[in-house]
Amino acid sequence: MRGESDVAGDVTINSHIAAAITDILNTYPFTWDLATANLTLAGGTANMPADFNPKWGLPDARIAGSSVGSDQVFTPVPIKDRNSYASTSYPCWLTYDVTNKVYVFNTNVQTGTVTIFYQFFPATLSADNDVLLIPDGEAVAYLAASKMFIGDERNVELKTQYEMESNQRVKSLYQADLMFGAPDKELNIVGSNPQLNQGGYQTDFRTAIR
Repeated sequence: MRGESDVAGDVTINSHIAAAITDILNTYPFTWDLATANLTLAGGTANMPADFNPKWGLPDARIAGSSVGSDQVFTPVPIKDRNSYASTSYPCWLTYDVTNKVYVFNTNVQTGTVTIFYQFFPATLSADNDVLLIPDGEAVAYLAASKMFIGDERNVELKTQYEMESNQRVKSLYQADLMFGAPDKELNIVGSNPQLNQGGYQTDFRTAIR
């Protein structure tokens, strides 16, 4: 967007891309941003996955029942009310372990394997062949570029324009998600956004931001 050549491994650019992706995933609970994992309870607790996004809580958590279709589904409850529920009610609540810097799944149920679905943060992008989780590379590029502009050029007007463009694209992504569900497949950054190769830009996604 600024037309400058990229410097491989640019820490500042990479941090803006990562921040933009985080901001977008914190805007709406996209269906294509769902992951699943199995948690093993020990004394009624289990650490949440490292990529868990706490913004959206837990869309689903359950322990398999004795037969098909008889799963015991957990109900998220306020932590202050946790003692008001028997284990047979399958309550759950989340806490944060400050020492180990991880979110913790808590329940009155002491043991078992809990299957969860959760919104996640993808690994930080580092190369052209990395898969961009968000199906619109330009939405990410505009938002990341807006962070660049306010940081090094103090161009508030351009920052605002880029943010508005990104917000509109993200809103359209969510509307499409509600209507049609997740996209068919994910591609790498350049493959899913050929426009990033046009206009003399290099193939590195970061170039589009600079």
